[in-house]
Order: sequence, then C-alpha cells, then structure tokens
Amino acid sequence: MEDYKKHTTKDGSLSLYSLRYKEGFHDMDGALRESINKYLLPAQLEQFSSAEKIVVLDVCMGLGYNTGCILEELLQSDIKIEWHGLEIDKRPLDLGLNEKIFQKIWSPKILHFFNCLNKSGKWTEGFNEGTIHWGDARQKIYEIQDSISFDLILLDPFSPQKCPELWSEEFISLLTERLSFDGRLITYSTAASIRASLKRAGLKIYSIVPSIETPNKWSSGTVAMKKKLEHQFISKSNQFKDLSTREVEHLTTRSSVPYRDPTGKGKSKEIISTRELEQSKSQLTNTSSWRKRWNTAQLQ
Repeated sequence: MEDYKKHTTKDGSLSLYSLRYKEGFHDMDGALRESINKYLLPAQLEQFSSAEKIVVLDVCMGLGYNTGCILEELLQSDIKIEWHGLEIDKRPLDLGLNEKIFQKIWSPKILHFFNCLNKSGKWTEGFNEGTIHWGDARQKIYEIQDSISFDLILLDPFSPQKCPELWSEEFISLLTERLSFDGRLITYSTAASIRASLKRAGLKIYSIVPSIETPNKWSSGTVAMKKKLEHQFISKSNQFKDLSTREVEHLTTRSSVPYRDPTGKGKSKEIISTRELEQSKSQLTNTSSWRKRWNTAQLQ
C-alpha cells in the first residue's frame, strides 16, 4: 500500500491520501460525513419508496463510503437492488476491510457486501445483486448491459485536474445515456467544466446545499437529472437548489471549457494540455475576472 497513506478524519472515520494523485479520498472533516452530505442526502431515497427495483452505479468506489451509506438505507426497505461499481484499484477496499476503525462503521450486511466484492467481485442477498467491474471505467462500463439504466449514478473520481479521464465530455455523455428518466447523477464536483458538460448532455443541474458546518461554501456538489423538478419541490428540499446567479455565470467563463477524450483512452497530461490550449484560444469570460467580481461583491 505504498501509494496510500491512512489517516482518520475529524468524524472518526478512515480515509486515504493518494501519493500518486497527491489528493485525499475525502474532506478532512469526515469521510463518512462527506458521503452522507454529498451523496446519501441528495439521493433522497424516499423518492424510490414505491419502486420495485433501484439500479445504482458507483463510479470510482474507492473505500466504498458512498455505496455503503446508500445500501445501509436501501437494505432496510423491500426494494430490489441491482448495484454496479467501476473501480480501477482493488487495494483501498481491501485496506479498509482490514482496519477496525472502518469495520465499526458498517452493519454486518454492508461488511458482507464489501467482503463479497473484495473476494469474488460479486454480491447476492435474496433478490439483490451487485457486481464490481475492476479496471478503467471508460472501458469497463461496456461490461454492463446496454439495456440497464441507472436510477442513481454516484460520480466520485479524483478531482478533474488530477483525473480528467473520468470527467471528460465523452464519459459524462456516456453516463447520461445510461441514466434513467427519473434518475439522478450525483457528484461532489462544482467545477464549471463538469457542470457545463452535464448541461450539454441534456441534464438539468442543481447545486447541493452546503452543510451547516460549512456556511462559507457556495456549493457542496451537483445533482443532475433528465427531468426538470417542480420549483415547489426544490424550495421544500434542504438538499439542493437551483444554481445561483454566481454559479450560472461561472458556466460562461473559460473554466467551463470541457475536458475532451474522444478515443476513451487518452492520458491525463494529454487531456489537460488539450483543454489548456482550448482555454487559451477561448473568447469566454476570463475566470479570474468572474472570481474577483464576486469576491468583491461578498465584501461589500
């Protein structure tokens, strides 16, 4: 595990720091807390209470917190679960399962789920089933039958500047094609490049409301859907809201230039350099000007 450094976040849960990507798996405030606030709560699982089945896709499962939180709730209901995971590295889950601090977080059913994936890549419990597809998500997503559409897509790779392969316009378009009409794509990312790609793919996007512990943040992530939600529903929701004027304007800056990977096999440096070249030629608003204007407005 030389690529990873273990550490305990402020909420007492285990997380990892990747020496390869020079980035942590979670916020320092808490790995478990982040998954609850940025994935579980915005999923609003009660919306699926009358459904017979829910299909979930976890992109970059990592230690499994996002899926773990979702399944803890779903396994208490009668809804049938079909789960798919895309993950290139088996080591984080294996590492977590060997740490008592990680084991104590989860119920026996979730630990069984994790252990099944770790040992065989498959999980079954009653009518529920799950499969982890180990390898590059850009190729491994094609192992999942075309007829399957996802009600929840949990998009959680390393940040776009570190892992642009899984934030490209093409990969986002591919995920959008597999999203059910009533489904939700949820991600921690608030990057203009990602939100703009989601919009160009035909999705309606909403901003995840920051938790009360982070009142100075303007957003904690993004929820994207094929259907437009009733304004009345959004106003009653404490989980997400329409994009603010600031966020909408962010999508008109050079930061909104997408990451491109037309072959689905591009390398990080290649994808980033192509985007930087496109940004340098762009006629869009300079992002620093947008940022300066809004920072000034906050101080007034």
